[in-house]
Formats: sequence, structure tokens, C-alpha cells
Amino acid sequence: MTPLVLFDSLDLSKASNENFYTTTEIIAQRSDNSYKVVSDLVRKYRFELEKIAPLNSFFKKLNVNDVGRSRKIYKLNEQQTLFFIPLLGNTPAVVQFKFDLAAAFVAMKNELQARKIERATEKVTTRSLTDAVHDWDNKSKHSYIHIRNLLVKVATGESHTYVKNRDPSNKKSMVDLLTSDELEEYNYMKSLVIPMLSKSGEKAMDYHDIKEKLEFLTTKKVHTDQSRDF
Repeated sequence: MTPLVLFDSLDLSKASNENFYTTTEIIAQRSDNSYKVVSDLVRKYRFELEKIAPLNSFFKKLNVNDVGRSRKIYKLNEQQTLFFIPLLGNTPAVVQFKFDLAAAFVAMKNELQARKIERATEKVTTRSLTDAVHDWDNKSKHSYIHIRNLLVKVATGESHTYVKNRDPSNKKSMVDLLTSDELEEYNYMKSLVIPMLSKSGEKAMDYHDIKEKLEFLTTKKVHTDQSRDF
């Protein structure tokens, strides 16, 4: 299901609450109105909406193969949405949509704040990981990349290639593509990896030892969390 609230950028350094929006397409779908009714209403009240904020839009192909006719999709930020939704009336679908949309905006703000906190934590420990890999007895030319990709995999349950595909532009760092929960897990696993890399002499762990240990700890943690839920 399409999220009710969207955010174009994955760059946390540029993120702000004002960047969150819903679209006329989402509004039409969730309020049981035709797209024409919703878009006509936006055009009718364009002046009022633009007094709140610039009215942004984009074109979307109607065909799944991105050919043929396009539809103009308007973006409404939270304040514009608060003004606009009551114009649709108070049908049961609209009332439920207003409730769900308000909750979605709050959830998105909370997610953004959590991601910023976890990202700040990640940045603080990056140097420690770099130093640990540099001093690792079993390091190779690409050890840092391999360790980072391993951390992403155990934190998300997906390969680093799959995570990178979250950003079609391929311009964002991998950690900026993680959710707040995934970042929290990433940071936790990183805190476990650094001591493993720091062991020297006969106790030095190689990559496969570390991978096996992290995967075991991840599985154990999942089982522990599930048992607490019962």
C-alpha cells in the first residue's frame, strides 16, 4: 500500500518536517473521490494553497510502462492538507482518511527525528570502526567495505545491493538509506564488531568468524525479542 505521507530526499542532513507531503493521487484514492474532483478542487483553491506554501507538482505516466498520457500530481504539505481535506466534506471515508493522515504525519516526524539521532551516533563511531579495521591483523584491501556491507546485511536482513537499490540515483551513502530501526541495529552491531577486530595475536578473528558470530547474535536476538512478545 502506498504510504500516506511521502518524503523525496533520503539525505538526512537536508531533511525537515516541511518536506513531508501527500499527493492529490493519494487523497483521491483514500477519500473515495475521483482524481478529477480532487485536482479540480486544488485548482479552484490554488490561490489559498499557495498563500500557505508553493504548490509543487509533477507529471506521472498513466501507463505502467511509462508511455502515453500523463497526469499532473499535486503535492500538499501538512499545512496545505489541513486546509484542503475539509473541503472534501465529512463522508466516512474522508473522516477516516483525515485521522489516518494526521497519524502518518506524526509518524513521519518521529521517524525523521529517530533517524537523525541514530545517524549522529553512527557518525561518532565511524572513526572507531575505521581505526579498528586499519589495525586488524586479518585486514585486506577491501576489509572496511566488506565489514560495512556485513553490518548492513545483519541490520536489515537484506544484501547491501538490495539496500543500495532503495536510492535510484545511487548518490546516497548506504547508512542514509536505513530506517531508524535499521540504523539502531546497525549501530548496535558495529559496537560488537569493533572489539572483535581489536583482538590480536592468536585470538584474532577473520572475516568469516566475525560474519558467523554476528549472524548468530542476530538470530539469537530475534528469538529473544519474539519470546518477550508472548
